[in-house]
Amino acid sequence: MEEKKARNAAKDLFCGVLLVLFGIYVIIDSLNMKVYNTFIDAPGFFPTLIGAVLVLLGGILAFIGFKLGGARELKEVCNGAFIKEFITSDSTIRVVILVAMMIVYIYVLLGRVHFIIATSIYLIANFLYLKATKQWWLGIIIAVAMSVIVYYAFKLGISMP
Repeated sequence: MEEKKARNAAKDLFCGVLLVLFGIYVIIDSLNMKVYNTFIDAPGFFPTLIGAVLVLLGGILAFIGFKLGGARELKEVCNGAFIKEFITSDSTIRVVILVAMMIVYIYVLLGRVHFIIATSIYLIANFLYLKATKQWWLGIIIAVAMSVIVYYAFKLGISMP
C-alpha cells in the first residue's frame, strides 16, 4: 500500500510539472495574440486565464507530490531498467503503431486521396491491427460503410464543403 502511495506521489509530481509547463506555454502564446482595444477584449484574455489556472493547479499538484515523497520515487522509476521495460512493452508498441497509422492518415492520405478512400484505408488498417471484428471482411464492410456515411453526412446533411 505504501509503494502505491509513493507511485501516486511520483505521478502527481510529474503531471504537476507538466501542467505548469503547459500553462506557461499557454500564457506566453496567448499574450502574443493581437490586442484590439483593451486586453479584456482581446482573443488572448481567456486563454491567459486558463493558462494561469493550469499553472496554479499544476503547482499545487506538484507540491503535493513533492511533499509526499514523489521526487524520491521518480528517481527510482526513471532508471534504465524501467525505461527499457516501458519502451519494449506490448502496450507501448501498440500505441506507437496506432499513432503512426494516424500520422500516415493525416499527413499522407488526407488531401491527396479522396476522403472516403483515405478514411476507409485508415479504418481497415486499424480494425485489422486491433482485431476489432471476428471476420476480416466484416471489418472492411464496416470501415467502408462508416467512411461513406460520414462523408455524405457532412456533404449533404451538414452542408459543409
